[in-house]
Amino acid sequence: MALSKIQAESMNLADTYAFSGTVSGTGMDLLLSDTISSAVAQYDISSTYINSTYDSYYLESSLLPATDGAYFYVRVFVGGVIQTGSIYAYEAHRLQADGFDFNNATSVFGLGHTGVGNADGEGGSFNSWIRNVNSTTRPFAMNGSLESASASASPNSTIYGASLIPANRASIVNGLRLWFSSGNIASGTVKLYGLRK
Repeated sequence: MALSKIQAESMNLADTYAFSGTVSGTGMDLLLSDTISSAVAQYDISSTYINSTYDSYYLESSLLPATDGAYFYVRVFVGGVIQTGSIYAYEAHRLQADGFDFNNATSVFGLGHTGVGNADGEGGSFNSWIRNVNSTTRPFAMNGSLESASASASPNSTIYGASLIPANRASIVNGLRLWFSSGNIASGTVKLYGLRK
């Protein structure tokens, strides 16, 4: 069957189209869209979603802690096992002159410089670009931003960069754990996209 090239003026993009095939090329594929409607100790993104299919991902989440003033943390799974050793490094800078936090060999990624409030309208929303998931020469890395309201309802914005330490560059990551430093995740949403090359 001969293929037809679609010209820009041959389609009305104001209409609604349903695609039943696969669209290839660069872009993002939505892999996970979940709502946390009842309290959980942590939220795990498993190897069902983070695996050898994609090398890079985009993650966005909005979480409300059950405990006022709790800090937001992330850990990785390697070979299906959560990693708790001092293999994490991160820098987080609050977008006010007085806020900077970093650690070069700790047991978590700390993505925020201040605690997150748990009242109505508080909580935290973050986005993260995730890279080197399947690399054995470059360590797993993530960077992004966290917008939150503190326990005193003050708005905070933090930018962060995080990676496994260079000694763990061969660790192939196949999952993430999101949680707060104290108490449960009361509610929230999580979306994960795989990035096509």
